[in-house]
Amino acid sequence: MKRVLSLIFILALSTQTFGLSLEEYNTQVEKINATIKDEQMRSLVKQELAKEIAKSLSPKKEEVLVQEVVVEAPKQELDATTQQLHNDINSTKVMIAPELESSKDNLKVQLGISAISSTVDYYGADLHLVGSELAVSGVKKINNHKFRIGLSIRTMEADSITLEDGFDYDILNEIEYSGAGVNLSYTYMLTRGFGLGAYSSFNYGETDFCDGGQCYNLDTTISDLGVRMDFKIAAWNPYLTLGYSLYNIDGYKFDAATAYLGLLNFEF
Repeated sequence: MKRVLSLIFILALSTQTFGLSLEEYNTQVEKINATIKDEQMRSLVKQELAKEIAKSLSPKKEEVLVQEVVVEAPKQELDATTQQLHNDINSTKVMIAPELESSKDNLKVQLGISAISSTVDYYGADLHLVGSELAVSGVKKINNHKFRIGLSIRTMEADSITLEDGFDYDILNEIEYSGAGVNLSYTYMLTRGFGLGAYSSFNYGETDFCDGGQCYNLDTTISDLGVRMDFKIAAWNPYLTLGYSLYNIDGYKFDAATAYLGLLNFEF
């Protein structure tokens, strides 16, 4: 009978254990000590009371733990996402920079017709030659440096001759040259529209020389070397060159001063 009463007492206490404070718990223990005389039953009731209190507290602890996880996890994910975004932006900048730089250095083509004026030291007299040259060149630009290599077709004829005594004589159609060759040039662009550089060329052809109604075809090479001034207005690239030329006509060598004026010169 005592055991039944004790169990009923335990059941009654268990319905009141949810949310007990420490002071209320001590009060319940005093009631147990006063009501139950049997030592074993008293211990049993106390144990059951402690279990009920533990059950009532355990949901609150789990709720606190879950809340801590929910708060901390998004913060960590946000930090990782932000860092990855910065990494993607930086790597994108590194990939784009070389493409922009290399697009400025594409190979271009230059097409031009130049006027030529050359004064040859012809046995003490000044032989004046005038003509034109058609040239097609490939152009490579690296920063402010421009390099050109091309092929050319040149024709010239004697315009006049100035003798040692200072007299000028017209000798049209008596000396003519035609040939083809290669040319090289380099220009450093000081500004967007102006540059200074150097040029060289080599031409091989024939000189037709007529004397007293009889004409001769003479193998001729012309080597040029000088300075170059370049101008740039969009695709229009006029230029002026001044330099030294060496004429080798059938084994005879003559020095000359030559100028090129490239007004019809375009770069694409």
